[in-house]
Amino acid sequence: MKTRKLGLAAVLAASLLAACGNAPVDTSINSIISGSLQTIGAAIFPPPPREGPVVTRAQVEAAAVPLIMVDMEVTGDQATAIVFGNNGNAVTWITLNGVTFTLKNGALFSTRGLGPDLLTATTKGLADALPRRATARYARDLRFIAGDESILKDRFFCELVNEGPEDRVVLQVRHSATRMRESCYAMESGRDFTNIYWVGADGIVWDSRQWISEMAGYVEIRRLYR
Repeated sequence: MKTRKLGLAAVLAASLLAACGNAPVDTSINSIISGSLQTIGAAIFPPPPREGPVVTRAQVEAAAVPLIMVDMEVTGDQATAIVFGNNGNAVTWITLNGVTFTLKNGALFSTRGLGPDLLTATTKGLADALPRRATARYARDLRFIAGDESILKDRFFCELVNEGPEDRVVLQVRHSATRMRESCYAMESGRDFTNIYWVGADGIVWDSRQWISEMAGYVEIRRLYR
């Protein structure tokens, strides 16, 4: 997979932004490192593809702040993100250039800054079952942006299944986890998607592959530092 050199920037920015809570992002950070870094969705002059993640385990441990890595399957873009805000069980993560991913107990609730974003997704049944690694059935309403910039809404009927223990290695750290598979189908439109979550005994989703929208496709979200 090709990657963008964004991870180091987010780690460098993390120590500065983590103290801000819900405060606006300090965009002055961007000017310091913009000459050598590319960002998700802004690769007009992309750097040569390179192998390996955009951040190392040593850099993650040195930053010592909650951190995730996101991989966009459609574009091949990769970035790290730090916590930008909390609201109950919802945590919003932000990349250096302002792309956000909001998760509720590890389940993707919304994105901003991608273009074909996931505007909202009901997550109650999923978010309740994931930490318990429990099988469940529920309905989910998803609103997302289509290619013509219209807003589409679908009701999906979903089933979450516990597929048993499966260790997951996330950036050189092995986590004992349970693999959870979520299968969703919209009767009206015929759309369907399958999400996979690797959940630890402590309820943390250490790794996941989740659907955003038809154009954005899937994103892999890995928890690098709790």
